[in-house]
Amino acid sequence: MAVTVQAACRSLQSVRLFELSNRLGPWRLLLLLSMLPLLMGMNPLLLDSRERQPVSGHLEYLPEADQPLALASAVAAADSRWQRLERSGANFGYDRNAVWYRLSLHNDQPVARERLLVINYPLLDHIEFYQFSSTGELQQQYLTGDRQPHSSRPLSHRIFAFPLTLEPQSQAALYLRVQTSGSHQVPLQLWQPEAFHAASHMDGIGRGMFYGMLLLMVVFNLFLFYSLKERSYIFYVMSMTTLLFLMTGLHGVSFHYLYPDSPAVHEQVILTLSPLLLLFLCQFADQFLRLKKTLPGGHWLLQGLSLLALLLVLASLVLPYGLLTRLTAWLSVPVGFAMLGIGARVWHLGDPSGRYFITAWLALLVGGLLWIGRMMGFIPGSLVTEYAIEAGAVTQGVLLSFALGDRYNRERERRLKEQRARIEALRQRELAEQQVLNNARHHSLTGLPNRVMLESCLKQQLARVSRAGTGQLALLLVHFRGFDDINKTLGHENADQVLCQLAAEMNRQVLAMPDRVLVESTAEHNYVAAHVEGVTFACAFYAGSREMARGYVTSLVKALREPVAFQGLSLEVGMVGGCAIYPEDSADAATLLRHAFIAFDQASADVNHVAFYRPDTNPYSERRLTLMTALRQAITENTLTLYFQPQIRLNPLSVSGFEALLRWQHPHYGFIPPDEFIPMAEQTGLMGPITDWVLTHALGFARQLQQTHEGLQISMNISALNLQQPDFALQVAMRVAEQGLAPQSLLLEVTETATMVDPKASLKTLRELADAGIRLAIDDFGTGYSSLSYIRKLPVNEIKIDRSFVLDMDANRDDATIVRTTINMCHDLGFSVVAEGVETAASQDLLEAMGCDVLQGYHLGRPMPADQVAGWLKSFKAGSGGAGEG
Repeated sequence: MAVTVQAACRSLQSVRLFELSNRLGPWRLLLLLSMLPLLMGMNPLLLDSRERQPVSGHLEYLPEADQPLALASAVAAADSRWQRLERSGANFGYDRNAVWYRLSLHNDQPVARERLLVINYPLLDHIEFYQFSSTGELQQQYLTGDRQPHSSRPLSHRIFAFPLTLEPQSQAALYLRVQTSGSHQVPLQLWQPEAFHAASHMDGIGRGMFYGMLLLMVVFNLFLFYSLKERSYIFYVMSMTTLLFLMTGLHGVSFHYLYPDSPAVHEQVILTLSPLLLLFLCQFADQFLRLKKTLPGGHWLLQGLSLLALLLVLASLVLPYGLLTRLTAWLSVPVGFAMLGIGARVWHLGDPSGRYFITAWLALLVGGLLWIGRMMGFIPGSLVTEYAIEAGAVTQGVLLSFALGDRYNRERERRLKEQRARIEALRQRELAEQQVLNNARHHSLTGLPNRVMLESCLKQQLARVSRAGTGQLALLLVHFRGFDDINKTLGHENADQVLCQLAAEMNRQVLAMPDRVLVESTAEHNYVAAHVEGVTFACAFYAGSREMARGYVTSLVKALREPVAFQGLSLEVGMVGGCAIYPEDSADAATLLRHAFIAFDQASADVNHVAFYRPDTNPYSERRLTLMTALRQAITENTLTLYFQPQIRLNPLSVSGFEALLRWQHPHYGFIPPDEFIPMAEQTGLMGPITDWVLTHALGFARQLQQTHEGLQISMNISALNLQQPDFALQVAMRVAEQGLAPQSLLLEVTETATMVDPKASLKTLRELADAGIRLAIDDFGTGYSSLSYIRKLPVNEIKIDRSFVLDMDANRDDATIVRTTINMCHDLGFSVVAEGVETAASQDLLEAMGCDVLQGYHLGRPMPADQVAGWLKSFKAGSGGAGEG
């Protein structure tokens, strides 16, 4: 210091005496001064050479009663009213009454001594300090406290330090009046100035370390918050930040350095931060322990305490300092015990966080209770109680940081596990996707590439052949036959094994052949065969010509025809194949595959049961698709036509009736024969509408015909599908009735094969037709698969011998024998016989000699449109019918 304490005291002496004279009055001042020599003789404290000298046993205090005591009254008070403190300071807890303290000092040395009277508690509102010499001279006085600007302090420091100078061989009397709305603590010590400043420096270092630890915890947990985005970390950051600023306020550091001229700000900071700390600690505990899920009761308890703390934060703006600090101190007790109880419960539930939490809170609670006990006067001040809150806070902070670090590690481990689980899930998903892709491109039973994979391979290989500009690619489909028998004999499981064995054998055989196309290559397998569907497989070859392709196909088929050895059995498995060649047969993969399937239809007729695609045998051409659409339109637009071919009865010679024959003239393709569009109609569901169309128009023609030629019947063909219709007989009867015709005017022709599609349903429909009076005939007799016993059950009236037997009967004795036998047999069974295909007069004469009932053929009359029938009948009646013209 530039000026000594003694010089400072001397400079203040005249000013302080003048102020004291004004305050006490001249007479009372004289009385005081006269009494001082007596007071100075009371148990003085002898100054020694110690750096820090306690005042225990020498300090006396005098509490004020209801009325304040002036300095003169305090000095004049009897010694019996003064009470001695055995400790080096006083602690009266939360007591708003002022207390007077006095201390007598004695310097027995021949030199002056400088000392600092230190009150090591910065939160005292009002302090009056007076120093008198042994002669009663007022040497110095001060008015300070934490409600006064910091400049009011004789020594700029966070705590209160009063400089003293004792002259050689002298005594001094010290009087202090202390009043505060907070905790009344006056820990007094005498310090040598140099030692005090050295100790203050060390104390500053210690507190700086304490603040630094709190700040480090704030930064560390702030980093954890930004890493994990967990709310408990941000509440802990808020708690530690609040504790940091609160402790700087309680230590007087912030008042000293941040706002020395604003004591009101200093007071408000302490009032607000104390309950705010409790609020943040409650929220931190709630989030850290996840009480909402693990312990709902604890969650609501802490929320209630948080609400009380929030109310105290708001009340800090209006409530007095003393009341609010006491309320905050009392609230901290249930908060602390609630933390301990909740932490113990969470620990008991198996959460390791509870172990750190309860230990940390136990340390803070012990430190806090010691500090609160000192503040309230329950516990005497000591080094332990003075630094209890700091030690507890540091211990709690370290333990909670460990807990948060442990939480971070566990969260990190959990997230790593989750990440590993996600990675594993992604890996499993990729494997599943690969499996799905593999299943989508391979057959589930044999494992060979499926149709999708085959088409993809064909597209690539066709592009390769196309770029080369030479050569061909042959696609072979192989269909194994007889698996129904294997399934029924060995069971489906064994049949599947046989199929897998055949698939592997085919792949092995093709792999050994030259110029084969590799469908798929993997690390484990090379696949040259594909499983297209069911029991159909495929392979492909590069070929320079059709003959080369035929050679490859022949070699493969020969190898595949070898018997299959399975469980001691030698199984003969039949097969058919279809082959199509690029670019001769098709220009793309899909068409090439389709043409290979179409070749199956001709495979049975080939010696090797393998057929090559030929465009002229393709029933599934673009023309067919066009005709299928146009046929429906032709029915709707009524563009179909009927031709009528006469049927001649031989005995007597007369016209029996006409057969209605359907004709279709396409605007683009011209005449479409019935054997082409009738199968289309059966496959596309148009057979019903076509039959109804023919029935309606044929019966209309019959009605017109019978107006001039009574007794003529009209006949027409029906399909096997018509016989499957439940209401077909009713439909026919309704159409006959609509035209006003007798049921016997209509004759329906059905083939043997049609009746065998569903014999039971066919027989039922035929009987319903017969019951309705409709005449029935078996058409194309001798070419189907029916038995005579079955035909005998049918309610038919006529049998029509197929034209294939009649055409060459005049030159072929076998055909003539068949016709003669059929006529005789039918007559014996009661059937009328009609012979189709009468093309010559010789055939007519021969049939007449055999006793045939009715003839039909070009020799007798060609099919004609309806408008020519009348003319033909007229010619026939005139005697020209036998010529067959018209």
